[in-house]
Amino acid sequence: MMDSSHKTSTTIQSGLREARGLLSAQGIESSPLEAELLLRQVLEVRKEDLILHSDEALTELQEEHFRQLVQRRCRKEPLAYITGRREFWSLDFTVNPNVLIPRPETEGLIERMLELAGGGARDAALRVLDVGTGSGILAVVAALEFPQAWITAVDCSADALAVTRDNALRHQVAERIELLLMDMMKPWNLKDSGPYDFILSNPPYIPSQEMERLMPDVRDYEPRAALEGGPDGLACYRRLIPNAFDYLKPEGHLIVEVGDGQAEPVAQKLQAHSGFEEIKIIQDLSGKGRVVSAKRAHG
Repeated sequence: MMDSSHKTSTTIQSGLREARGLLSAQGIESSPLEAELLLRQVLEVRKEDLILHSDEALTELQEEHFRQLVQRRCRKEPLAYITGRREFWSLDFTVNPNVLIPRPETEGLIERMLELAGGGARDAALRVLDVGTGSGILAVVAALEFPQAWITAVDCSADALAVTRDNALRHQVAERIELLLMDMMKPWNLKDSGPYDFILSNPPYIPSQEMERLMPDVRDYEPRAALEGGPDGLACYRRLIPNAFDYLKPEGHLIVEVGDGQAEPVAQKLQAHSGFEEIKIIQDLSGKGRVVSAKRAHG
């Protein structure tokens, strides 16, 4: 399985055991799984190979590389940034420190989109806007779920759009995803690509005063611009709601992710805007409002 040169006394089994201990000592609860994923990253093998070859010794280079990765994780660098990968919607996505790490909660936006579109719309030529696309997970999954859709993905970071492009190419949907550099907090200029059937967004929504209280692996490593949503966490929604109204087709839908305790305030802002109706809060598995959707009124 591995290069036979310059073997060490460290086997796969003993290396994993040591790594688990180091990670566990730093309070990383999933240390067995993370140690395994880090070693698989080094050896470029499957989980089964670690089991089948557990007594095989690591080379000096492999051992050193593994130690470096474990040390990075002990410093609370997110596993996804170390491996460069994260699963979303049962698909593998490239991530790096230029983009927010995908969370399972964000799948709720796709679930709501599928529910609102209905089965008959799978082959419709929908136009979809993903605001603050980051790694492009929403844009890519929307393109996969709706094979005739045209997706516009916007972000204020050129580095983030480069990750989106990589993921669009990886999943073979790049020809249907338009990438635009745009700051959602400034006036939108999307007349050439809209109007849209759906506007999706997972905007920054962490209140400024809560940023320092975030877990170190989030606070110290993930891009602040993708997290911080102003004093009350709602700054992006104040800009997003009126702009979404301007760019949605009549009876088009806005679907957004919200933070803890923000579902009602965001729903109220949509209600205060006379152009939206059928406002709904969707709860996550823990019963917290996590997604808010609204339909642009006809006319």
